[in-house]
Amino acid sequence: MRKAASVVVMVGLSMVGPTPVVAADSHASDIIVADGVTACERRALTAAIQLLPRAPQRIAVIDAADASVDVRRTLFRLDTFVTKGGAVVYVLRHSALLQGACRDSDFHRLALAAAIWHELAHVDGADERTARIREQELWTSFVRDQRVDDVTALRYLTALTKQPDDQRLARRQVQR
Repeated sequence: MRKAASVVVMVGLSMVGPTPVVAADSHASDIIVADGVTACERRALTAAIQLLPRAPQRIAVIDAADASVDVRRTLFRLDTFVTKGGAVVYVLRHSALLQGACRDSDFHRLALAAAIWHELAHVDGADERTARIREQELWTSFVRDQRVDDVTALRYLTALTKQPDDQRLARRQVQR
């Protein structure tokens, strides 16, 4: 699959302070890595991005431990996220998806790609429901293309469809 944009991998946390910006190279398949991103993380993200219909413009690998205590609690429950109106896909360093992809697990690499694709839907303006549909469609294509065994694939799809609406949960937590 041909990628439409260069990808920048950054390290930082926009909720704590400014995220360092790294200039993107003109080659679509390149990922430029800032200090702090490991070779393993770079390899895992590159492999996941290669599975996507299009690449994100920017990916930031962040460490939840660097965040304030209140933000940290939320971040430790996530694998990936985007900020409202933002174009950066954040991948959490502690994420089981990233860690598994670093260990060359095909399943984790595919799941990481699906999670990134979900976040790209948000970058494109999609709500949570639409982002989940796009994630499920990508995962279904992995099944169709026999990149993952049927039993594992169906378990993952079932888990995706049973997830609560994250925005509704967030509103409930704020109202408490």
